[in-house]
Amino acid sequence: MSSTAPLDLPAAPSHAEPIHLFGADRDLARRSEAELIAQVLGGPEPAGEVLRCGEQLAQLPFWQRRALGVSGLVSDHGIRESHAVRLAALWELAERWFPDDRPTVSSPHDALLLLSTLGDEPVECVVVLMLDARYHLVRMETVAVGSVNVSRLQPRDVLAPALRAGAAAIVVAHSHPSGDPEPSAADRRMTTALREAAGVVGLPLLDHLVVARRTHYSFRLGERWHAGPGWSTDDDGGY
Repeated sequence: MSSTAPLDLPAAPSHAEPIHLFGADRDLARRSEAELIAQVLGGPEPAGEVLRCGEQLAQLPFWQRRALGVSGLVSDHGIRESHAVRLAALWELAERWFPDDRPTVSSPHDALLLLSTLGDEPVECVVVLMLDARYHLVRMETVAVGSVNVSRLQPRDVLAPALRAGAAAIVVAHSHPSGDPEPSAADRRMTTALREAAGVVGLPLLDHLVVARRTHYSFRLGERWHAGPGWSTDDDGGY
């Protein structure tokens, strides 16, 4: 995913109308989700640029916004770090106050539902699904793009961001633009090294999925890995 230059969100104009406290609650109730996000970032009268940013974020489901974290808000959406921290804190509060609606990834099929576009990528990409102890998605991150970068991928490139995110388990997936999901010898070597390194740091690798346009290969199923607690090996063979 391409990085974006941080968006320096302007402060509210000094000539903004004063807030009328008695109508403020009613006004907030009428605001769209995009406008509320913009107000968190830019105050009562956010500038147009901030509103457009709010509209972009409001289109994402809540679990996906939550999974972005501070670093994803900065790198994927160009938000200044200080504002990204503000949004991440707001979503952390929302998650504590309301039931968790993040998807649960407890089988290869669940993982594939989140990776539905990976098989359409024109170049090889490696994606890591970072999960908490109940297999709820914490973060989804692309850690390598292009065959050269994928071939040079080291276990630390996968494990370091997962450990920073506080993940309790991971699922790794990478695309095969050729359409053939059969793992190469290099894929098998990388998977073995990654699984061993993940075991050393106590971060279970639940599966490695090779995803092509209409099919996939699961190392857990194909190599008969022992299933972890709560992890299902049921797989319907598709998305």
